[in-house]
Amino acid sequence: MMKKLQIIILMIAIGFSMSAMAQLTYGPRLGLNLANLSGDDTDDSKMLIGFHIGGFGNYEINEMFSIQGELLYDTKGAKYEFTDEDSNKKTAPVSLSYLNIPILAQATFGESTKFFGELGPTFGFLMGAKFDGESEFTTYDYDPNDPFSPPVEKKVKYKEFYKGMDVGLALGGGVFLPVGNMKASIGLRYAFSLGTIAEKSDFDDSSPSVKNSVISINLGLVFGGK
Repeated sequence: MMKKLQIIILMIAIGFSMSAMAQLTYGPRLGLNLANLSGDDTDDSKMLIGFHIGGFGNYEINEMFSIQGELLYDTKGAKYEFTDEDSNKKTAPVSLSYLNIPILAQATFGESTKFFGELGPTFGFLMGAKFDGESEFTTYDYDPNDPFSPPVEKKVKYKEFYKGMDVGLALGGGVFLPVGNMKASIGLRYAFSLGTIAEKSDFDDSSPSVKNSVISINLGLVFGGK
């Protein structure tokens, strides 16, 4: 009796496992980012072209709805115009790189051609920040109690001016296309920060209003599933 019960439990477990695998799709994805920075403290920012690359896993709840999680290396930022010490106007990029985790509710519809829409939060962990290709700059500290003391050189990383985490919202849509024995997805997505990504400055109690804003065009390959 016990042996038969063990066999039944094993068969049920295998059945559940096969069902879960039938509902799970996964694959790589990459794309182009059209990034900018928005907010009250981002005057004259211009679009910066970046990219994202990573992978996704999609769990099908039913024929229409699914949940998709992604792990992406995501580049964001903007371009700014400034005047150098010689009064020449220049344009330099502010480049921000994130490890980004979107968690999206996805709805699929259509018959022969499948379309999808998606919506959900994104969680970005700041990996690096650069201004005009440099990750740090040199400044000098002075002793306020001794005006005659020599200044002390100090290296400051641009990453210190930004928060370590960017919580945002993403929405978009796209289409699934057959490619041999698998599928490809082509999508368009807009993602934006829900709060400022800037840290508080030494001269103000509040953080500057700076938010990521990214339109992305993406391509993915879909494996697994039924």
